[in-house]
Amino acid sequence: MNERDLTEVWPLQRPWPAPEPGHLDPLGLVYAYHPGVLRLGMIASADGRGSGPDGSSRSLNGPADHRILQLLRAQADVVLVGGATARNEHYTDVPAPAAAAAGPDLAIVSHNGAIPAGLDPQRTWLVTTSQAPAATDAPLSADRVIIAGNDALDAEALIAAFATHGISKILCEGGPTLASWLLAANAVDDICLTHSPVLGGDDQPAIPSIPRCFALTHRLEGGGFTMERWIRD
Repeated sequence: MNERDLTEVWPLQRPWPAPEPGHLDPLGLVYAYHPGVLRLGMIASADGRGSGPDGSSRSLNGPADHRILQLLRAQADVVLVGGATARNEHYTDVPAPAAAAAGPDLAIVSHNGAIPAGLDPQRTWLVTTSQAPAATDAPLSADRVIIAGNDALDAEALIAAFATHGISKILCEGGPTLASWLLAANAVDDICLTHSPVLGGDDQPAIPSIPRCFALTHRLEGGGFTMERWIRD
């Protein structure tokens, strides 16, 4: 299968061809995203892991999943990731979607301020706590540092701090530790989860379970991948 075979199998049962040049992606309606929503976008291996045998989630990806990833990023104001994920996955500036001047900003959660080199300092945020070394020794200017809590991260403080900068649509791409923390803090409103046919690494962390307070809105299949969206019920 190729990306033109991406098909919603529950509940609408209709094909979703790739958009023609200059036209909006019809999947944008299926993944409609509103201000004030924290969305979790992740991929799970066939055995429920967050990374493949090489330690990277990229080894789990495919064309159908990548189309959804690009759509989720195009709809977000900022992509939020944990520091270890940013380094292990070699995050760079998030590319701009078609016909857009720039992509969403990148926000990295870090205690010590260690972030990948080469990021645009005007498109990168560092999220930390007031007592962490990163609060006073960040590799970014002070106005690009988000203080979210004192001794420990506070999800409400994180969301409120972003809002003061006009950032209201947050897409968290993990890893599993950050995703689990946000779910435990009851801060996630929307979960977009891809199930990959590729087996993960035995020593890789597991993807957190979807809480019972979420309801499945649709399931897409294509290229051996299954893409689900869950909304807080």
